[in-house]
Amino acid sequence: MTPGMLPKSTRAFSRTAVIANCVAAWAAIGFAIWRGEGVAGIVVPAAMTLIAWLVAGYMGVGAVDFRTAVQAAKPPAPPAGVP
Repeated sequence: MTPGMLPKSTRAFSRTAVIANCVAAWAAIGFAIWRGEGVAGIVVPAAMTLIAWLVAGYMGVGAVDFRTAVQAAKPPAPPAGVP
């Protein structure tokens, strides 16, 4: 590994959690549509919102992780007043 580089994060647990929750939300949507009875009008928007928040949260945390890794990989700036 190059000096100053951080090891790559796999984020395997969070990716697995997001995928599992999205699959569960899609299953709830499919079940609500299959059952009919007007339940789909409540379940579908709620599950779609959950999916959107899960994916947005996962991507947002990934962006923050990346920004932190880039900041940590930069060499430190020389102290002020040192030529």
